[in-house]
Parts: sequence; structure tokens; C-alpha cells
Amino acid sequence: MLAGGCAWWVSLTLLRTERMAEMLGIPASEVRALGVRDAGSGLALALSPDTRTTIGVRVALDLADAVRYGRSDRKVLAITAGAAAFGALGLLARPR
Repeated sequence: MLAGGCAWWVSLTLLRTERMAEMLGIPASEVRALGVRDAGSGLALALSPDTRTTIGVRVALDLADAVRYGRSDRKVLAITAGAAAFGALGLLARPR
């Protein structure tokens, strides 16, 4: 599920770079960098035999995005904080 969310975001950063940059209030180059970062995160989520660490990293990235990009836009804050919460729930639901 989280890997699919990463794939969705990466596709937006590639297909709608300028729109995403406008929405986040950042340069297009930063949007592309986020896309590369999230492509790596999605691959790690999809391919890792033990996803607890990769889910934890994903949650940390989403929380950092909420702080960095959500301050000026409540919609962005809701999306990023929601993604972090979804990941945290997935992490808590994993068997130990």
C-alpha cells in the first residue's frame, strides 16, 4: 500500500512537476528531487524482506514533509500528515 502511494506521488512529480511546484511553493527541481527520493523509498518498501525499518523511514519522511511543506497550506499538511499516520498504523499493525 505504501509503495503504491509512493508510486502515485512519483508519477505526479514526473507528469505534473510544475503544478506540484506551484502547490508546494518550491522550485520544480526540488519537486523532482522529492520524486527521486520517493522512488527510492517505494522500491525499498516493495523489495525489502523486513519492511519495519523502511516503513519507519517513510513515516519520518512524511512527517518531515508535513513540517516543511504543510506550514503554508492546510491541504498539503493534511495529505502529508495523513500519509505519515497511515504509515504509522501500518507499522503498528505489523507482527513483531
